[in-house]
Amino acid sequence: MTVTVPDVIVRYYQLAAEPDVDAFVSCFTDDAIVADEDRTYEGPAAIRAWREQTTAQFDYQAVPEAVEEEAGGNLVVTTFVSGTFPGSPVRLRYRFTLRDGLIGALDIRP
Repeated sequence: MTVTVPDVIVRYYQLAAEPDVDAFVSCFTDDAIVADEDRTYEGPAAIRAWREQTTAQFDYQAVPEAVEEEAGGNLVVTTFVSGTFPGSPVRLRYRFTLRDGLIGALDIRP
């Protein structure tokens, strides 16, 4: 079965390599939740702070390698992440929950 990757996920990965934080945050719903490195970020202000902190600390590249659809419609993107952070490179699983064409939740785990 072929999984069609929604535009917002394509845009998320494109913007991950760009400095435009406003465009990055616009990929998320107003009540979105991001879970990354045992922390949770809720809403646009927290997601913006997470993005700004991450890009200020590290240079990195996130390259999607595979996409799976889970029961319930979530999409899991296996992503090769490399950069100037401890443990680089690493493969992470980005679990996207979409709502109304935007990211409602994102859970990033090894």
